[in-house]
Amino acid sequence: MDQRHRIAVEDWIDFEEEQHQVTGITGALIRLRSISGHHQTILLSVLLTDSSFRTLTAPPAASDNGTAGLDPGGVLASLTNKQARDDALELEAHLYEATTGYRSGTSFDKEPGEPRPKYQPDLLLSERVVAKAAELSLTERRIWQLLEQWEEKGLWALVDGRKARLKNPLRNIDERVIIAIREQAAAERRDSSSSVSTRFRRRTQNRLDADYGSGTVDLPKPDTFRRVVKLLLHHSPSDPAYQRISDANQPDRTFGNVIAHRPGQVVMLDTTPLDVLAYDPAMNDTYNVELTVAIDVATRSVLAWRLTPLGTKAIDIGLLLADVMTPEPMRPEWADALRYQMLRIPYERHLSVDERLAEAAARPVIYPETLLYDQGKPYKSDVVKRACRKWRIDMQDARKLKPTDKPQVERLFGTIREQFSMHLAGYKGFNVAHRGKHVEEQARWTLDEIAEFFAEYVIAVYQNQHHRGLTLQGFPDLHVSPNEAYAMALGAAGYVDCPRDPKMYYELLPIADDGRVINPYGVELNHLIYNADILYKFRRAKSPYDNGRWPVRYDPRNLLHAYFHNPRNDIWYTLRWTKALSDLQPFTDITLREARRLVELRGGDPKDKDFQEQIAKALWDLQNRTDAPEMWTKTERKRHTRDRHRGEAQAQDEARSTPAVPATVPPPVPEAVEPTVPSLHAVPDLPGEDDDFDPFAVQPAEVWNPHTGQEG
Repeated sequence: MDQRHRIAVEDWIDFEEEQHQVTGITGALIRLRSISGHHQTILLSVLLTDSSFRTLTAPPAASDNGTAGLDPGGVLASLTNKQARDDALELEAHLYEATTGYRSGTSFDKEPGEPRPKYQPDLLLSERVVAKAAELSLTERRIWQLLEQWEEKGLWALVDGRKARLKNPLRNIDERVIIAIREQAAAERRDSSSSVSTRFRRRTQNRLDADYGSGTVDLPKPDTFRRVVKLLLHHSPSDPAYQRISDANQPDRTFGNVIAHRPGQVVMLDTTPLDVLAYDPAMNDTYNVELTVAIDVATRSVLAWRLTPLGTKAIDIGLLLADVMTPEPMRPEWADALRYQMLRIPYERHLSVDERLAEAAARPVIYPETLLYDQGKPYKSDVVKRACRKWRIDMQDARKLKPTDKPQVERLFGTIREQFSMHLAGYKGFNVAHRGKHVEEQARWTLDEIAEFFAEYVIAVYQNQHHRGLTLQGFPDLHVSPNEAYAMALGAAGYVDCPRDPKMYYELLPIADDGRVINPYGVELNHLIYNADILYKFRRAKSPYDNGRWPVRYDPRNLLHAYFHNPRNDIWYTLRWTKALSDLQPFTDITLREARRLVELRGGDPKDKDFQEQIAKALWDLQNRTDAPEMWTKTERKRHTRDRHRGEAQAQDEARSTPAVPATVPPPVPEAVEPTVPSLHAVPDLPGEDDDFDPFAVQPAEVWNPHTGQEG
């Protein structure tokens, strides 16, 4: 005859030789919590057919002092009552003496005068117990009880429970409430912060009603609920959202370790907003800055860095790899102690390999073997992949939203904040909660000045500072600086010469999709026409490449120019936009997209013949809305600052390579016509030309505003 069982929530059962409480039943699944605190979910059919299963008519007896499931040694070590611990150790010494005759439990560590006559080892145990009961003024039965408990539970059994009472603040809280609080906190760990007593409490009650029925399980009073939430959650729902989001990004397994034994074996790349506002004196405005760094895991050396306006491009990452393998130049105002030759390495031998080190700063020059980078879009671009393929560098991407995959570079950002950003005028904190009231007014350094300050900080401070987390293989107790670690690592791994390609800059630039056809008027790129003298030799000609088109490269930071490689003489040529005005500053691809958007809103079509003229006019309008920059909007000021800075950075990167042949667009050939009028001077002679010229007497021309000068 089949036996029937009735199981409900909060019932106690015996299963697998351990007592469990039923915490929930969902369909065919049942959730159990053992008396030791272990949770499990099994099929109800498996539970009922198990031979060890049986129901309990009453809940299990409360364990002594609430220590079920706890390590007795750990509980004893965590006691704050020192007197209770000392009394337990003293009682244990008495029990040792009663059982062995020695207070230490062994004759090897006997005290002077041991064993005492009443506790000679050759006496019967019962006789020694009688003597110990008389000495401690206890009954013989109590001594036997203490011996039995001591043998079963160890030293914890001898602790006086009145002096070391353990408290469980969640003892009277329904297990279902605890589960609901944890599940609800996990469900909204990425949500905005809220009050514990209002939204979080309401949602938790809704969860309980949905799981167990309306009104079945009620939450405790608001004050008690807040205390329970504080005990259960590391970050409560009312804490700043970034803290809970950061905790949610941590893996639920043991953190992995990225280990490198030699310089360049693993190089980490990452980008973060710098916690400093840069000042633009031309616009009298401030803007945010991004910092991109490359750090060597083996030596913790900062190999290269780039400071850009907010919005790092793929070309910045590609050129950062070139910076890693390029020595950092010395500044005129830096001390000689910051030179490369002060790294305590065989400098003369390195100089014979790479003459650039003669004027280099004390920063390691390393050939990377493996790059560990973020999931950001610039890092996964063709520019970075092409650079790594060219230099045979392995690529490995970290998991998305898992900063623990690259802890060294994440910790570097914290060090930079504490040692550099906080001490710079314009420091704005790493979030809104830490931002001051007048940060914009305090910012006074331009982006170029901040970059110079940062370079000096890396060379003079960071590279020479001992790191607690930097240890060398075989020397676990030796703490060194990155420069010292690099010098020691060279003795074991040797120095790897870095490539010095003078055409490195051009080869890292992105290529126009599918190549271009060279027409008589030039090449078309991004709906703009570029031309130069060299193109007239290749117009209408097929290239030696597979698709028959010519690869044209461009720098998205400055679209005034494009670059063409002549396969006949292996020389790079600069192509200039044919409609570029002489006073048009460099513009980025972002500004070009905005100009195209404005033209298309006005009815312009890329197929129109005058589309380029419309683009040029729109660019001019974006860069020079009025003659008074203080009248520009914040977006226009940021665009002007971004384009100007990126144009300067592009010019610096191009200057490090072999200069490309400049563009000279040939003028159109005029028709042969006989002159019918005498030629004129470009500037006719003025009366009184020989007199002294007074520039202050010249009247300025009227300033034309294209917006206020229109009628209707």
